[in-house]
Amino acid sequence: MSSYIWQKSTFSGAGSNCLNIAAEWQTSSYSYEGANCLNLASAPDRIFLRESDDPTVILNVSPKALRALIRTLKRD
Repeated sequence: MSSYIWQKSTFSGAGSNCLNIAAEWQTSSYSYEGANCLNLASAPDRIFLRESDDPTVILNVSPKALRALIRTLKRD
């Protein structure tokens, strides 16, 4: 069964009438079969990252911030 991460739409106001969006987790193509996998999920303005060893810890970043991190890591 697929697990989903839910995010409240930015178009929803305060209160109970909210639109929630689900994103399905995908395993990175750079991960091998087994326990040491990087899982990704995306929403229109967020990227979610988690490690398969501890899926309860989720890193929530903007695409712009993730691009900047990857560029910096590639330079070094």
